[in-house]
Parts: sequence; structure tokens; C-alpha cells
Amino acid sequence: MTSPPQILILGAGAAGTAAARVLAPRDDVRVTLLGPTGETPYSRMLIKGIAFGPASPEAIKLPLPDVPISSDSVVAVATTAREVELASGTRLSYDALVVATGSRARALPVDVVGGLTAATAGRVSALHTLDDARRIRELLTGQGRRARVAIYGGGIIAAEAASILRDEGHSVVLISRSAIPGIGAFGVHVAERMAAEHSSRGTIHVGRTVQRVDVTDAGVVTTLDTASQVVADLLLVALGTTPAAPAPWIDGLDVDDRLRADAPDVYAAGGVATHHDALGTWRIDHWQDASAQGAHAAEVALHDLGLGGDPGPYRPRSPFMAMVYGRTIAGVGLTGDGGRLVAGDEFVVHHERQGTVVGVTGIDAVGTVYRWGQRLHTVEDATDEITRLVHRHESATTQEASCPVSPH
Repeated sequence: MTSPPQILILGAGAAGTAAARVLAPRDDVRVTLLGPTGETPYSRMLIKGIAFGPASPEAIKLPLPDVPISSDSVVAVATTAREVELASGTRLSYDALVVATGSRARALPVDVVGGLTAATAGRVSALHTLDDARRIRELLTGQGRRARVAIYGGGIIAAEAASILRDEGHSVVLISRSAIPGIGAFGVHVAERMAAEHSSRGTIHVGRTVQRVDVTDAGVVTTLDTASQVVADLLLVALGTTPAAPAPWIDGLDVDDRLRADAPDVYAAGGVATHHDALGTWRIDHWQDASAQGAHAAEVALHDLGLGGDPGPYRPRSPFMAMVYGRTIAGVGLTGDGGRLVAGDEFVVHHERQGTVVGVTGIDAVGTVYRWGQRLHTVEDATDEITRLVHRHESATTQEASCPVSPH
């Protein structure tokens, strides 16, 4: 009797566990979930509670699906032999492989003088892993006073961190390479509003890059391209992420609209995957979208094994939310381009591809934004046409009202 096909899932984060949950109830496949050596899976979206608050590592443990799980990092994948090599030296074969190894924080550029030394001294850190969060918490609580924090970046992590730290009374200086911090995450309209919020609450350097980092008795001294210096206790680097994948995929995996990679029966989901499809070339690295991608990759794998229907192309519809200076920044789908501000009582922006709404962002408009989730990628934005019709009606009404009444 032929044994059921073996599906290996690399990575025990959002995408990997979501894929495993889809497959766990089935008896027509064998599933193994492989996580990093010695690491208990945790929710990355909750680590800010450890970095800036009282949460414990135990509180952010990730509930795991009912499948065999091994904490043994994947070193390399041999796609021709259909095998993965683990850190322990073990080799496992597969019939289908879901790569969900996530991402790593983008470090300071290599041409930043002194950056590596400052990081080794514990004065430069990202906020991407549990270890990062612990390191930041220890530094903030070990000062014996309110800390001075420089944040290099302008996206979601940078904005939330700046907001939380300022609310706690810490001194924060924001440094952004972009003239409008957060434009890549929120789109121009929301990012402009957030930039104004940052400026009204503290020092912000926009359109600037870090050239040098020095650790001194005064703390960490960050020198900008203007030669001006920022002295802080911590330099928080929030420059986004890059894919984290085993060999041979050094730069992550390119996938099509079904999340299939180039190698046969290999799929990728979450922060490790760069998509090439009708929407263009894109990559999303947040928890909800990674989960949705992981589930979709599992369904496509089942289809390709002849064990399920075709789930169709993957289209990003997942929501995200950030609290910044008491304002709720919400988004759904594929965002981050210029976007178009929609007329109305709420601050809502539509992000489009060829006239079709593929993402929506907003400020203090969570319900409106989230309701777009299932309509994305199917609804052409008719706001302009509606506006024209309204104006035409108002004009006609005005003209009618201004016409003299004929006597009978």
C-alpha cells in the first residue's frame, strides 16, 4: 500500500502554522512542521508588548497545530533530490514543500561606519525577534531614568515605537530616509498625516541617512549625512525586512499567483515570498497576510497532489492595524503606493491597480477599511464617476431652480 504524500513545512511562524492547520485534519497526507533549533514558536506581532510593556515570553507563545513538530533549523534544500538538510544533519524527503521561513530585520547598511561595533555593544537593535524585544526592555529599564531613543525608519514599527515611547515619557528622535516617513507602508496621504503627528511631538529628521554610529560614555552617537549628530541610549533600526530562506534561495523565493516557486512542488508564503502576478511585483510582511498566504499555499499543494480543488490565485485581502499617537491606522490588502483620498466624512484612501481597488488605508476608520476586505481585486473604483453624477445632478437642480416659472 502506497503511503500518503509527505508535505514538509519550513517555518513555525504565521505562514507555517496556518499551512499546518489546513493540513492537520487530513488523513491523506503526512505533515511535518520544522521550526528553528531551540526556539519555541511565538507571535511576532506581540513582541512590542515585551519590548515596551509588561508582557512575558510565555504570554506570546504561539498555539501550535496538531501535527508532528521538530525544532531543527533547515540548512539547505535539494530540490532535485526533494530533500531538506537540517542543522542536526538529518535529511528528510518531501513530495511537497511549503517554505514559510519568514524574514529578518534589515540591518544598518554596511557602509555605516561603526554600525556593527555599536550593535555588538547592545546600543543598536531592531525590533523583530523575541531576543530583540528582551534586549530593548533591559536597556529601557536599566537606565534609572527616562531613556533617549533614536529611531531610524518611518514605517509601522517606527511609528508605533515612537508613539509608545513618547507616551511613556522617553525622549525620541525619528530619522527617516524618506521625505515622508511611512510612505511605503501607509501610502502618501496617511503618511503625511503621521509625519505631521511626529513633528508636533518631537524632533524628526526627514530625507536623511545615517553615516556613522559611535558608542561613547554619553551613549550611542548617530551622525547623519548633514553632519548633525543625535545622542541616544539606543538606536532602534526599523528599516523593514528582507526574506530569510535556506539555500539555495538566498534572496527569498519568487512565486506566481498560486504561490508556486520555480522548483517543482515547492511553494512559499509570508515574508519569504516575493510575488509576481497580475498585481505586479510585491511582497507583504505582516502577520495576518502571512497566515492567509500559508493557508492558500497548503490548499494549492493539495490541489497539485490531486487531493483538492484549485483555490485560485492568491490576492492579498488581510487587515493590519497600528495605534499611533491615539489614532488608529488601519489597512487592508495591497497598500503603500500613492493612493487616492476618497471624499467623505472619514479619512479613507483607495490604492488601485489599473482602476481596480487592491488596498484601502485609513485613519480612525477601521470599520470602513476592513469592510473592503472581500471586495478588493473585484471592484473598480467608481468614486470619480459617482462624483461626476452627483455634480451633474446638483448642477441640473440649480439650473431648474433658477429658471423663471412660466405663467399659465
